[in-house]
Amino acid sequence: MELAPETSLTRKTYPSIERRATLSFGEFAAGYVAQQRPVVVTGALARCPAVSRWNFDYLRRVSGKRIVTLKQGLTDSGVSGLGTVKSTLHDYLDRLEACASGTGSEKPPYLHDVPLLSVIADAADDLDGFPAGYFPDWYRPCWLQFAQFFLGPSRSLTPLHFDCLLTHNLFFQVSGRKRFILLTHDQLPLSYRYRWRWCAVDAENPDFSRHPLYRDALVQECTVAPGDMLYMPPGMLHHVRSLDNALSFNVDWHTRDSALRGVLALAQGMPLKNVYYNAVIALALHAGISAERILPWYRSYLNYVS
Repeated sequence: MELAPETSLTRKTYPSIERRATLSFGEFAAGYVAQQRPVVVTGALARCPAVSRWNFDYLRRVSGKRIVTLKQGLTDSGVSGLGTVKSTLHDYLDRLEACASGTGSEKPPYLHDVPLLSVIADAADDLDGFPAGYFPDWYRPCWLQFAQFFLGPSRSLTPLHFDCLLTHNLFFQVSGRKRFILLTHDQLPLSYRYRWRWCAVDAENPDFSRHPLYRDALVQECTVAPGDMLYMPPGMLHHVRSLDNALSFNVDWHTRDSALRGVLALAQGMPLKNVYYNAVIALALHAGISAERILPWYRSYLNYVS
């Protein structure tokens, strides 16, 4: 697949997120998780067959008949007003290829935030060698159960927001590239929040006449390429643009401290259903209940397409 020039989508540049070619699990926990510092680990998936294996032909072969839920009506500015639609994965891949070749009549929908195993049931085989040590001990035995799948066309955009449970986020790029514009959570008062976790500012092309406070925001950026991992600490604002047809997955996860803060965020306006999911994880982490036992109470969150 030919990659589109990144400059065609980059309207403004910002200081880059730190990039590490190697990063031990202990150094990651102490230097980034504990310090709440974002980082890109290049080639984190280098040992995993998925990076070379998960192409469109492979997805058609192993999952083409699966019915997937797509977010339709997305524009280049990230606006969507048409809800979701069902499709076979095979038909959706055809639409992505037609769009990339210029033969498609409309922008395809976006497949996102669906359980990875619901799309690729045998993903564990393709992720042999995965660096699960980046996760806390509680998540490692069944981290795949928490993984969420993303697949969408070039120029797909998710506007500036933060993750709804205030979790840590490990994001893994498998094919294509994505550009992230990032702000720490303490920049939220400058970002014109609405509906709890969304921000009105166009992070690629901010209009300072409408959003003057954003002039003082401290903004960073990074581009994740195939095989890269991006760590985002709890509450980090992120604006995400696909530079190519892009396939990714991520895992939202809590520590004891972040889960408790997620419960206490009820006082800051977090929706009650989100507090519930945080309470489920907080209870499990503090009471020593395994992830496998708690998953039935958490699975509805993993199956919700936002």
